[in-house]
Amino acid sequence: MKKLITFLFIIFIGILFANPIIPVCISELSFEDDNWTLEIYDYYQVYEIYNLDGCYLATSTDTAHFNYGITFNENEVFVVDEFDLQSSLIINLSDDTIVFGGVDIYFYDEISWGNNVNPPFTGQSLGRIDLNSGPPIGGDFFLLATENQPSMGSDPFFVSSYGTFTGYVYDSLMNPVENVQLEYCPGLGYGSPEITTDENGYFNADLPGMNYDFHVHLLYLATIDAIVTIEPDTQNYYEFIFENYVSSDDIEIEFPPLNYNLTNYPNPFNPSTTISFNLTTEITEDMKIQIFNSKGQNINQFSIFNDQSSITWDGTNSIGKSCPSGVYFYKLVSHGKELAVNKMLLLK
Repeated sequence: MKKLITFLFIIFIGILFANPIIPVCISELSFEDDNWTLEIYDYYQVYEIYNLDGCYLATSTDTAHFNYGITFNENEVFVVDEFDLQSSLIINLSDDTIVFGGVDIYFYDEISWGNNVNPPFTGQSLGRIDLNSGPPIGGDFFLLATENQPSMGSDPFFVSSYGTFTGYVYDSLMNPVENVQLEYCPGLGYGSPEITTDENGYFNADLPGMNYDFHVHLLYLATIDAIVTIEPDTQNYYEFIFENYVSSDDIEIEFPPLNYNLTNYPNPFNPSTTISFNLTTEITEDMKIQIFNSKGQNINQFSIFNDQSSITWDGTNSIGKSCPSGVYFYKLVSHGKELAVNKMLLLK
Protein backbone atom coordinates (compact mmCIF):
# COMPACT_ATOMS: atom_id res chain seq x y z
CA MET A 1 0.00 0.00 0.00
CA LYS A 2 2.83 2.42 0.92
CA LYS A 3 4.46 1.78 -2.46
CA LEU A 4 1.17 2.51 -4.22
CA ILE A 5 0.65 5.76 -2.29
CA THR A 6 4.23 6.83 -2.99
CA PHE A 7 3.82 6.02 -6.69
CA LEU A 8 0.60 8.02 -6.95
CA PHE A 9 2.18 10.94 -5.10
CA ILE A 10 5.11 11.00 -7.53
CA ILE A 11 2.71 10.96 -10.48
CA PHE A 12 0.70 13.82 -8.97
CA ILE A 13 3.79 15.95 -8.35
CA GLY A 14 5.03 15.23 -11.88
CA ILE A 15 1.74 16.33 -13.40
CA LEU A 16 1.56 19.42 -11.18
CA PHE A 17 4.99 20.71 -12.19
CA ALA A 18 4.65 19.64 -15.83
CA ASN A 19 1.40 21.61 -16.05
CA PRO A 20 1.74 24.42 -13.50
CA ILE A 21 -1.48 26.12 -12.48
CA ILE A 22 -1.47 29.87 -13.08
CA PRO A 23 -2.39 31.56 -9.77
CA VAL A 24 -5.70 33.38 -9.57
CA CYS A 25 -5.90 35.55 -6.44
CA ILE A 26 -7.50 38.95 -7.17
CA SER A 27 -11.29 38.62 -6.99
CA GLU A 28 -12.84 42.09 -6.51
CA LEU A 29 -11.93 45.78 -6.53
CA SER A 30 -14.00 48.71 -5.26
CA PHE A 31 -13.48 52.47 -5.05
CA GLU A 32 -14.88 55.08 -2.69
CA ASP A 33 -13.76 58.61 -3.52
CA ASP A 34 -9.94 58.36 -3.71
CA ASN A 35 -9.78 55.18 -1.61
CA TRP A 36 -9.70 51.64 -2.93
CA THR A 37 -10.27 48.16 -1.48
CA LEU A 38 -9.00 44.92 -2.98
CA GLU A 39 -10.28 41.41 -2.29
CA ILE A 40 -7.81 38.49 -2.43
CA TYR A 41 -8.54 34.78 -2.41
CA ASP A 42 -6.33 31.87 -3.51
CA TYR A 43 -8.79 30.34 -5.98
CA TYR A 44 -6.92 27.11 -6.66
CA GLN A 45 -5.58 26.74 -3.09
CA VAL A 46 -2.18 25.61 -4.33
CA TYR A 47 0.19 28.39 -3.31
CA GLU A 48 -0.75 28.73 0.37
CA ILE A 49 0.14 32.43 0.40
CA TYR A 50 -0.69 32.95 4.07
CA ASN A 51 2.11 35.44 4.79
CA LEU A 52 2.35 38.56 2.63
CA ASP A 53 5.96 39.36 3.53
CA GLY A 54 7.71 40.11 0.26
CA CYS A 55 4.42 40.44 -1.64
CA TYR A 56 3.51 43.58 -3.56
CA LEU A 57 0.82 45.35 -5.57
CA ALA A 58 1.71 47.21 -8.77
CA THR A 59 -0.24 49.40 -11.16
CA SER A 60 0.70 50.91 -14.51
CA THR A 61 2.42 53.79 -12.68
CA ASP A 62 3.20 52.64 -9.14
CA THR A 63 4.39 49.74 -6.92
CA ALA A 64 4.00 49.17 -3.18
CA HIS A 65 4.94 46.26 -0.89
CA PHE A 66 2.74 44.88 1.86
CA ASN A 67 3.49 45.58 5.51
CA TYR A 68 5.36 42.81 7.29
CA GLY A 69 3.46 40.34 9.44
CA ILE A 70 0.18 40.28 7.50
CA THR A 71 -1.29 36.77 7.48
CA PHE A 72 -4.61 35.17 6.61
CA ASN A 73 -6.02 31.71 7.03
CA GLU A 74 -6.62 29.03 4.42
CA ASN A 75 -9.89 29.51 2.50
CA GLU A 76 -10.16 33.03 3.92
CA VAL A 77 -11.36 35.90 1.75
CA PHE A 78 -8.81 38.62 2.50
CA VAL A 79 -9.52 42.35 2.07
CA VAL A 80 -6.67 44.84 1.80
CA ASP A 81 -6.45 48.60 1.30
CA GLU A 82 -3.75 51.26 1.21
CA PHE A 83 -3.15 51.00 4.98
CA ASP A 84 -1.83 47.45 4.46
CA LEU A 85 0.99 48.73 2.24
CA GLN A 86 4.36 50.21 3.10
CA SER A 87 3.72 53.14 0.76
CA SER A 88 0.80 54.69 -1.09
CA LEU A 89 -0.42 53.08 -4.30
CA ILE A 90 -2.06 55.17 -7.01
CA ILE A 91 -4.81 53.35 -8.94
CA ASN A 92 -6.42 54.99 -11.96
CA LEU A 93 -10.18 54.47 -11.71
CA SER A 94 -10.83 54.97 -15.43
CA ASP A 95 -8.18 52.65 -16.92
CA ASP A 96 -5.48 50.65 -15.15
CA THR A 97 -3.90 47.27 -14.38
CA ILE A 98 -3.23 45.80 -10.92
CA VAL A 99 -0.59 43.13 -10.41
CA PHE A 100 -0.45 41.03 -7.23
CA GLY A 101 2.96 39.37 -6.99
CA GLY A 102 5.43 37.77 -4.65
CA VAL A 103 9.20 37.70 -4.41
CA ASP A 104 10.02 35.04 -1.81
CA ILE A 105 7.22 32.80 -3.12
CA TYR A 106 7.03 33.46 -6.84
CA PHE A 107 3.57 34.06 -8.21
CA TYR A 108 1.88 36.61 -10.42
CA ASP A 109 -1.74 37.59 -10.97
CA GLU A 110 -3.28 40.66 -12.58
CA ILE A 111 -6.52 42.37 -13.57
CA SER A 112 -7.20 45.18 -16.06
CA TRP A 113 -10.16 47.38 -16.80
CA GLY A 114 -11.12 50.22 -19.15
CA ASN A 115 -11.23 47.98 -22.22
CA ASN A 116 -13.13 44.72 -21.73
CA VAL A 117 -15.07 46.21 -18.85
CA ASN A 118 -15.99 49.85 -18.21
CA PRO A 119 -14.85 51.69 -15.06
CA PRO A 120 -17.30 51.32 -12.15
CA PHE A 121 -19.75 54.02 -11.15
CA THR A 122 -20.22 55.14 -7.54
CA GLY A 123 -21.48 52.20 -5.48
CA GLN A 124 -20.29 49.60 -7.99
CA SER A 125 -17.26 47.34 -7.90
CA LEU A 126 -15.32 45.25 -10.40
CA GLY A 127 -15.89 41.58 -9.61
CA ARG A 128 -13.75 38.90 -11.21
CA ILE A 129 -15.78 35.88 -12.19
CA ASP A 130 -15.00 32.33 -13.20
CA LEU A 131 -16.88 32.12 -16.47
CA ASN A 132 -16.80 28.35 -16.28
CA SER A 133 -19.14 28.38 -13.29
CA GLY A 134 -21.00 31.56 -14.19
CA PRO A 135 -23.00 32.33 -17.33
CA PRO A 136 -22.44 29.78 -20.11
CA ILE A 137 -19.75 31.70 -21.99
CA GLY A 138 -17.45 28.70 -21.91
CA GLY A 139 -13.83 28.09 -21.05
CA ASP A 140 -12.08 28.06 -17.69
CA PHE A 141 -10.93 31.67 -17.55
CA PHE A 142 -11.57 34.76 -15.50
CA LEU A 143 -12.74 38.25 -16.41
CA LEU A 144 -13.88 41.38 -14.60
CA ALA A 145 -17.54 42.34 -14.63
CA THR A 146 -19.30 45.38 -13.21
CA GLU A 147 -21.04 44.51 -9.93
CA ASN A 148 -23.93 46.56 -8.53
CA GLN A 149 -23.91 44.77 -5.17
CA PRO A 150 -20.28 44.74 -3.99
CA SER A 151 -19.47 41.79 -1.72
CA MET A 152 -16.02 42.68 -0.42
CA GLY A 153 -14.92 40.01 2.04
CA SER A 154 -17.31 37.31 0.82
CA ASP A 155 -18.41 35.38 -2.30
CA PRO A 156 -15.07 35.58 -4.17
CA PHE A 157 -15.13 35.22 -7.94
CA PHE A 158 -18.88 35.78 -8.15
CA VAL A 159 -21.18 38.64 -9.12
CA SER A 160 -24.93 38.85 -8.62
CA SER A 161 -25.60 41.67 -11.09
CA TYR A 162 -26.43 40.81 -14.71
CA GLY A 163 -27.74 42.90 -17.55
CA THR A 164 -30.50 41.77 -19.89
CA PHE A 165 -29.45 41.76 -23.53
CA THR A 166 -32.61 41.75 -25.61
CA GLY A 167 -33.92 42.88 -28.98
CA TYR A 168 -34.84 41.81 -32.50
CA VAL A 169 -33.20 40.85 -35.77
CA TYR A 170 -34.78 42.05 -39.03
CA ASP A 171 -34.14 41.66 -42.72
CA SER A 172 -33.83 44.61 -45.09
CA LEU A 173 -37.64 44.90 -45.31
CA MET A 174 -37.92 44.92 -41.49
CA ASN A 175 -39.35 41.41 -41.39
CA PRO A 176 -38.29 39.44 -38.28
CA VAL A 177 -35.71 36.74 -38.93
CA GLU A 178 -35.70 33.55 -36.86
CA ASN A 179 -32.82 31.16 -36.10
CA VAL A 180 -30.24 33.93 -36.25
CA GLN A 181 -27.23 33.04 -34.10
CA LEU A 182 -25.64 35.75 -31.96
CA GLU A 183 -22.16 34.65 -30.93
CA TYR A 184 -20.39 36.79 -28.39
CA CYS A 185 -16.88 37.12 -27.08
CA PRO A 186 -15.96 38.81 -23.76
CA GLY A 187 -12.92 40.29 -25.48
CA LEU A 188 -10.02 37.90 -24.91
CA GLY A 189 -10.41 35.85 -28.03
CA TYR A 190 -12.38 32.97 -26.52
CA GLY A 191 -15.37 31.51 -28.29
CA SER A 192 -18.86 31.65 -26.92
CA PRO A 193 -22.13 29.83 -27.31
CA GLU A 194 -24.94 31.26 -29.32
CA ILE A 195 -28.08 33.22 -28.57
CA THR A 196 -30.73 32.30 -31.15
CA THR A 197 -33.72 34.36 -32.27
CA ASP A 198 -37.20 32.85 -32.08
CA GLU A 199 -39.90 32.89 -34.76
CA ASN A 200 -40.50 36.59 -34.05
CA GLY A 201 -36.84 37.49 -34.50
CA TYR A 202 -36.60 38.06 -30.75
CA PHE A 203 -33.62 37.26 -28.53
CA ASN A 204 -33.05 37.53 -24.78
CA ALA A 205 -30.11 36.65 -22.51
CA ASP A 206 -28.70 37.69 -19.13
CA LEU A 207 -25.00 38.59 -19.32
CA PRO A 208 -22.41 39.97 -16.88
CA GLY A 209 -21.66 43.67 -17.14
CA MET A 210 -18.91 43.76 -19.77
CA ASN A 211 -18.11 44.92 -23.29
CA TYR A 212 -18.79 42.22 -25.88
CA ASP A 213 -17.90 41.64 -29.51
CA PHE A 214 -21.01 40.19 -31.13
CA HIS A 215 -21.03 38.23 -34.37
CA VAL A 216 -24.60 38.01 -35.65
CA HIS A 217 -25.01 35.55 -38.50
CA LEU A 218 -27.61 33.54 -40.39
CA LEU A 219 -25.72 30.50 -41.63
CA TYR A 220 -23.55 31.73 -44.50
CA LEU A 221 -26.13 34.18 -45.88
CA ALA A 222 -25.49 37.33 -43.89
CA THR A 223 -23.42 38.61 -40.97
CA ILE A 224 -23.27 41.64 -38.71
CA ASP A 225 -20.48 42.54 -36.27
CA ALA A 226 -21.13 44.88 -33.35
CA ILE A 227 -19.56 46.03 -30.11
CA VAL A 228 -22.13 45.88 -27.30
CA THR A 229 -21.83 47.25 -23.75
CA ILE A 230 -23.93 45.44 -21.16
CA GLU A 231 -24.65 47.34 -17.94
CA PRO A 232 -25.78 45.29 -14.92
CA ASP A 233 -29.38 45.44 -13.68
CA THR A 234 -30.53 47.17 -16.86
CA GLN A 235 -32.44 46.31 -20.03
CA ASN A 236 -30.02 46.62 -22.94
CA TYR A 237 -32.15 46.72 -26.11
CA TYR A 238 -30.66 46.32 -29.59
CA GLU A 239 -31.95 45.85 -33.12
CA PHE A 240 -29.86 44.20 -35.82
CA ILE A 241 -30.83 44.64 -39.48
CA PHE A 242 -29.47 42.55 -42.35
CA GLU A 243 -29.30 45.19 -45.08
CA ASN A 244 -28.58 42.71 -47.90
CA TYR A 245 -30.94 39.91 -46.94
CA VAL A 246 -34.67 39.31 -47.39
CA SER A 247 -36.73 36.45 -45.97
CA SER A 248 -40.17 35.61 -47.37
CA ASP A 249 -42.20 32.84 -45.75
CA ASP A 250 -40.37 29.60 -46.59
CA ILE A 251 -38.27 31.20 -49.32
CA GLU A 252 -35.00 32.80 -48.41
CA ILE A 253 -33.42 35.17 -50.90
CA GLU A 254 -29.84 36.23 -50.60
CA PHE A 255 -28.99 39.61 -52.06
CA PRO A 256 -25.50 39.63 -53.56
CA PRO A 257 -23.30 41.14 -50.86
CA LEU A 258 -21.68 44.43 -51.76
CA ASN A 259 -17.92 44.39 -51.38
CA TYR A 260 -17.00 47.75 -49.94
CA ASN A 261 -13.31 46.76 -49.45
CA LEU A 262 -13.18 48.72 -46.20
CA THR A 263 -9.52 48.77 -45.14
CA ASN A 264 -6.96 51.08 -43.56
CA TYR A 265 -3.22 51.55 -44.05
CA PRO A 266 -0.93 51.54 -42.24
CA ASN A 267 -2.26 49.24 -39.54
CA PRO A 268 -1.00 49.43 -36.79
CA PHE A 269 -0.41 53.15 -37.19
CA ASN A 270 0.96 56.28 -35.54
CA PRO A 271 -0.09 59.02 -35.77
CA SER A 272 -2.48 58.72 -38.75
CA THR A 273 -3.97 56.14 -41.10
CA THR A 274 -5.89 56.23 -44.37
CA ILE A 275 -9.25 54.46 -44.41
CA SER A 276 -10.17 53.33 -47.93
CA PHE A 277 -13.43 52.01 -49.33
CA ASN A 278 -15.01 51.03 -52.61
CA LEU A 279 -18.48 52.38 -53.34
CA THR A 280 -20.03 50.72 -56.35
CA THR A 281 -23.12 52.92 -56.34
CA GLU A 282 -23.41 56.67 -56.57
CA ILE A 283 -23.41 58.39 -53.19
CA THR A 284 -26.47 60.56 -52.68
CA GLU A 285 -26.45 61.69 -49.06
CA ASP A 286 -25.66 60.82 -45.44
CA MET A 287 -22.73 58.48 -46.09
CA LYS A 288 -20.15 58.49 -43.27
CA ILE A 289 -17.12 56.81 -41.78
CA GLN A 290 -17.58 56.51 -38.01
CA ILE A 291 -14.77 55.78 -35.52
CA PHE A 292 -15.50 53.84 -32.32
CA ASN A 293 -13.26 53.05 -29.36
CA SER A 294 -13.10 49.61 -27.73
CA LYS A 295 -15.98 50.58 -25.40
CA GLY A 296 -18.30 51.06 -28.35
CA GLN A 297 -18.33 54.87 -28.04
CA ASN A 298 -18.53 56.90 -31.26
CA ILE A 299 -15.55 59.25 -30.93
CA ASN A 300 -15.35 60.74 -34.43
CA GLN A 301 -16.96 60.64 -37.86
CA PHE A 302 -16.33 61.86 -41.40
CA SER A 303 -18.85 62.65 -44.14
CA ILE A 304 -18.23 61.04 -47.53
CA PHE A 305 -18.94 62.90 -50.75
CA ASN A 306 -19.41 61.81 -54.36
CA ASP A 307 -16.43 60.03 -55.93
CA GLN A 308 -14.57 59.98 -52.60
CA SER A 309 -12.72 56.70 -51.88
CA SER A 310 -10.78 57.38 -48.69
CA ILE A 311 -10.45 59.54 -45.58
CA THR A 312 -7.51 60.10 -43.24
CA TRP A 313 -7.85 59.78 -39.48
CA ASP A 314 -5.17 61.48 -37.39
CA GLY A 315 -5.92 59.61 -34.15
CA THR A 316 -7.99 62.38 -32.55
CA ASN A 317 -11.59 62.50 -31.36
CA SER A 318 -14.31 64.88 -32.53
CA ILE A 319 -12.95 67.79 -30.46
CA GLY A 320 -9.37 67.31 -31.63
CA LYS A 321 -8.08 65.56 -28.52
CA SER A 322 -5.45 62.87 -29.10
CA CYS A 323 -6.71 59.33 -28.51
CA PRO A 324 -4.72 56.80 -26.45
CA SER A 325 -3.17 53.64 -27.83
CA GLY A 326 -5.58 50.78 -28.36
CA VAL A 327 -7.96 49.00 -30.70
CA TYR A 328 -10.46 51.14 -32.64
CA PHE A 329 -13.28 50.22 -35.00
CA TYR A 330 -14.28 52.07 -38.14
CA LYS A 331 -17.64 51.66 -39.84
CA LEU A 332 -19.05 52.61 -43.20
CA VAL A 333 -22.55 53.91 -42.49
CA SER A 334 -25.39 55.06 -44.76
CA HIS A 335 -28.56 56.66 -43.33
CA GLY A 336 -27.65 55.28 -39.92
CA LYS A 337 -27.26 51.71 -41.25
CA GLU A 338 -23.96 49.87 -40.92
CA LEU A 339 -22.61 48.68 -44.28
CA ALA A 340 -19.18 47.41 -43.28
CA VAL A 341 -16.89 47.42 -40.24
CA ASN A 342 -13.21 46.78 -39.59
CA LYS A 343 -10.72 47.37 -36.78
CA MET A 344 -7.35 49.08 -36.47
CA LEU A 345 -4.63 49.48 -33.86
CA LEU A 346 -3.22 52.83 -32.73
CA LEU A 347 0.26 52.44 -31.20
CA LYS A 348 2.05 55.35 -29.59
